Amino acid sequence: MSGRARFAWALVVGLLGHALNRFPVELVPGIDILLGFFLIIPAAPLLGPWCAGLAAGIATSVTVQMWGHPWGMLVSMMEGVVLGALTRRYWPLQADGLFWLGGIPYLIIVGNHVGVDVTATSTLAIALKQALNSLVPALLTQVVLMTPMARARLWPLLTPALRTFTLSSAVGSALLLALVLPLLMVGTLEGRARYAAERRRMDDQGLSTAHLLAETVDAELSTAQSQTALLASLVMNWWEREGERPPQPQLENLLRDWVYHSAFALNFGIGDSDGNLVAIWPPLGVEAQPMAGSNFADRSYFRDVRGKREPVVSGVFAGRGSVTGPVMVAVSPLLRQQRFEGFTLVAINLPRMRAVAQERLAPGQRALLVDPDGNVAFDTGATPGPEPRSLKGTALGELLSTLPATGTRTYDTEPQAPRCGGPWRRGTATAPLFQPGWRVLVEHPMRDMDFSVIGTYSALLATLALTLVLAIPITRLLTRMLSRPVEAVSQAAGRMAAGERDVRTFGTLHRAGAIEVEKLGLAFDEMAARLQRHLEEVERVSQAKAAFFSIASHELKTPLATLKLRLQRLRPDTVRQQDLVLMDRQVDRLARLVNQLLDVSELASGRLSLAQVPLELSALVRRVSERRAASAPQHQLKLSLERVDGWWDEPRLEQVVYNLVDNAIRYSPEGGPVEVVLRREDGDALLEVKDRGVGLGPRGGEELFSRALRGSTLSTISRVEGLGVGLYLSREIITRHGGSIHRRPARAAAPAPSSACPGTTRARRDVHTAHGSTGGTSGQGRGKEGAATCVSRNKPRPRSSW
Repeated sequence: MSGRARFAWALVVGLLGHALNRFPVELVPGIDILLGFFLIIPAAPLLGPWCAGLAAGIATSVTVQMWGHPWGMLVSMMEGVVLGALTRRYWPLQADGLFWLGGIPYLIIVGNHVGVDVTATSTLAIALKQALNSLVPALLTQVVLMTPMARARLWPLLTPALRTFTLSSAVGSALLLALVLPLLMVGTLEGRARYAAERRRMDDQGLSTAHLLAETVDAELSTAQSQTALLASLVMNWWEREGERPPQPQLENLLRDWVYHSAFALNFGIGDSDGNLVAIWPPLGVEAQPMAGSNFADRSYFRDVRGKREPVVSGVFAGRGSVTGPVMVAVSPLLRQQRFEGFTLVAINLPRMRAVAQERLAPGQRALLVDPDGNVAFDTGATPGPEPRSLKGTALGELLSTLPATGTRTYDTEPQAPRCGGPWRRGTATAPLFQPGWRVLVEHPMRDMDFSVIGTYSALLATLALTLVLAIPITRLLTRMLSRPVEAVSQAAGRMAAGERDVRTFGTLHRAGAIEVEKLGLAFDEMAARLQRHLEEVERVSQAKAAFFSIASHELKTPLATLKLRLQRLRPDTVRQQDLVLMDRQVDRLARLVNQLLDVSELASGRLSLAQVPLELSALVRRVSERRAASAPQHQLKLSLERVDGWWDEPRLEQVVYNLVDNAIRYSPEGGPVEVVLRREDGDALLEVKDRGVGLGPRGGEELFSRALRGSTLSTISRVEGLGVGLYLSREIITRHGGSIHRRPARAAAPAPSSACPGTTRARRDVHTAHGSTGGTSGQGRGKEGAATCVSRNKPRPRSSW
């Protein structure tokens, strides 16, 4: 898919995801699942990192409005980019799991340090929700991408990591999805039930507290009304008895006694029919000014008591004179012969009433006393101001206007605030007073529900974690049941590739169970049988070929031997001496070639045998080296030999020494020295052949000892004769002696490793061959005296002579 096509698809996926995200699914109250992730997660491995990040940003841009901050959108964009990159090597569930190992700490840090007004528990709930919002679509995407239909249609878009999967991973993913979805549904229903139960508990607690406070306030107001009515009765009795209203000093004494014996009153007062205050105690106001003579005719409570001529309780108003701040009073009329002569009043102690209410609240609760006009008499969650606070025009005032006298409801203190678990969401419970229109309201923030949400999520995640733990052994069991027959076929194919011929998958007694897998095994067994018959035929042909080479070699040896014998009997006066030398050399060459062909044939057929006898190795090395060097006088031969006794096959070792020395001479420039070293080293024999040859270029190592490999970087020699099997034969001979042979640079230190002989640990013999840094060859051979036990256990091990 081209870059433009990917970009276009990213826009389409982003817009569709944006539309789906506008209709979130509520998992539990306050926690929503965005459906757009079910498009974003599958798009990540198909569109690549940057297009997936673009699609995620467009789809989750709706969260800026929902939550009031861009961090959720940024996390989704990062998830799209990282998921698009990781799915090049991992499957979606693995990639998304790796991302959220760092994503959840990131969300917690962001939520607590960038000014998002949420609690730590709410931040954790949001982080867990977003992780769950991604992991479920990732698991679903992984299962879908393993289906044949999806793979056939999306194959060109699949990354290399998504093009192959194991049977166990497919079964595990499908089983995990089958377990997670029902458990997620059950966990969600259980979480909603727990949330609802917690909500009912908090509502019941709020209603209980509201009714308790309503009873307390009713008792206070009733007491205040009774006190003013009793005070009015005393004053009117004096008035009737004396025929005049009591004088101010006597009234103040009476009021003083009432104030001192009343805990709910701020002050007591008596006024006349015009609203003038005749007497009050305490007599002085807040500015130490006498309050007697003040006129309260403008107060609504004065008009109410004069009109109704019965005790009343005022609404909340701003105090003046003796009380500052919100105040409410209880008032009773002074009636003389049904004529209004004045009033008695008591200013109710709202601060004390607020303190009593505070003592009756549960932690986190807030209580308000609201009069019929919507004014707040006291608020346990706020400090009283100079003026009474009105709820009209506020979210709480609108809620109260629609609430019944007794009930619970949730409201937003800031209707335009983002819904991200902040303190704006509150629950309320109301209870009425006996006074008409008065209410007690108990309020609690919904952040107290965070603990229930976290508990719900903890239970849900614990359930999912338990599912994963249980899914592992179940998946392994089911996978073994399904994949064991397939693995049997795979293992049989591997054994066949390793060289076994009579390999069968099921045999005659075992069956796979599933008819499809059984047919596969039977077809493989039939193929293995046919292949075995074919290989046996190939071996017979190969053996016939080896026999042919053997016969041809023997047939060639006979005339060559006769020719050499006849040439040796010719008289010098009939043939020139140089011709005889040349003919003799060519015959030797033909003999070596034929012997090499015979040896290769015997190696191929496995008939090359060794006849080991006691042998002093230095004499053999000297004899062979000098014989070969005699035909190359332009090269200088240097011998450094120590006596080494042991058990070896003398003819075969002569071949090895001759091949190494011959190789060094033929691949060295004229006049180049050839050095042969034989010494004992740590109880072993080590043979080195060194030269200053033309080099092998980039080739060397084990390839040097393969069949028909010869040096190609010849700068001083135009043509080198031979079949290229000398070092191959040398390696096989040394290996059959239980040793090894290798090349190394001329200036490098001599290697020290040695390998145990097959079938025994009593003795070993290693041979090493290496081309020097200038292209020559050197051979190193190691062997303990009495090393015959490396080859034949029938021969006794002699004593070491050194």
